[in-house]
Amino acid sequence: MGSLKTILLLDDCATIRTILKVYLMNLGADYVEAADGATALLYLESRKIDLVIADVRMSPMDGISFVDHLRSHLQEGLRAVPVILLTSDLDESLRTRGLQAGANAFVHKPISAPALQDAIGRIFPRLCA
Repeated sequence: MGSLKTILLLDDCATIRTILKVYLMNLGADYVEAADGATALLYLESRKIDLVIADVRMSPMDGISFVDHLRSHLQEGLRAVPVILLTSDLDESLRTRGLQAGANAFVHKPISAPALQDAIGRIFPRLCA
């Protein structure tokens, strides 16, 4: 996967979604926004998404449950979509649970542009070459 065309921003806070877009403007990607996991799954089923950036703490479906649903999806292509989880929680067991569920990376809040771009660069190395 060399190019990053569409990023799904999944966070129940509109302000965080806006901050993410500002931090990622230089990628030239399109953005789809969802405030909950169920809506995000519908977007994933209806259009091509190259990356999901999701908050861990949401309801009714938290970010780890979202990753679980995505990784067990019937459509093989959806199961492979990379996911970066965002969290302000420093509990290492949360990170472990997220990675075990299939998240590709974690970024801690408060989010910084370099940390977010570093996580994306590890998933899409050609973007940062």
